[in-house]
Amino acid sequence: MNALESVSETVQRAIVFGIILYFVLFLYGEFANDIYARIAANIVFGFVALGVGGVLFSAAEKPFSPLGGSGICLIVGGIAQLIAVVLVDILIDAIASIAVFVGIGLYVFAVWTDS
Repeated sequence: MNALESVSETVQRAIVFGIILYFVLFLYGEFANDIYARIAANIVFGFVALGVGGVLFSAAEKPFSPLGGSGICLIVGGIAQLIAVVLVDILIDAIASIAVFVGIGLYVFAVWTDS
C-alpha cells in the first residue's frame, strides 16, 4: 500500500474536490428537484470512480490483487456510470453501482489484510 502514498498531491486534491462536488450536486439535485444537477452529479460520480480506480490499479503490485481488483471494479463502475448517463438505462446504472460497491469492498479488504 506504500505506492498509494506516492500519488501526487494534485491528484489527491482533484479526487477530494470531485467527491465534494458530487455530494454538493447530488444534495442540490435532490432538494431542488433539479434534473440537470442530478445528471451532473452522475457524470462527476463516473469520473471520480474512474480516477480513484485508476489510482488504485496503478498502485497495485499485482493486477489481480485485492487492490488491483478494486481499481478494476471502480474503473468498470465509472465507465458504466457514464454510459448509463448517456443511454438513460437503469440496468447499466445498477451495474455501475454494484461495480463501485464491490470496488469499495475490495479496497476495504485490501487495507484490512495489509495491516
